[in-house]
Amino acid sequence: MPKLRHLHKYERTEIGKKGHVVYRCVILGCSHFLPSQQLIINRESLCWGVCGDIVVYTQDDYNQKLKRPMCASCRLERQKQKEVLQSVPELTMEDVN
Repeated sequence: MPKLRHLHKYERTEIGKKGHVVYRCVILGCSHFLPSQQLIINRESLCWGVCGDIVVYTQDDYNQKLKRPMCASCRLERQKQKEVLQSVPELTMEDVN
């Protein structure tokens, strides 16, 4: 298999019965992964948000055990969307009838 030259898009994944944490690239055809959690710090990754920009995985991200790294603007946008969804009251069957 030819080696792909690209910027990786990392995702935190647990493997094995004991749940060993690795960071793997999810781009189709790429078999790259980081076997140690400490190796992800200061690595560039593609943002999992809508922008797709480059994001550097920081010590803060590592401490929060983020599954998918996102840039600050995409995180803020996602938080706003969550707040809007939480402010909408849930419909019950009585409301529909």
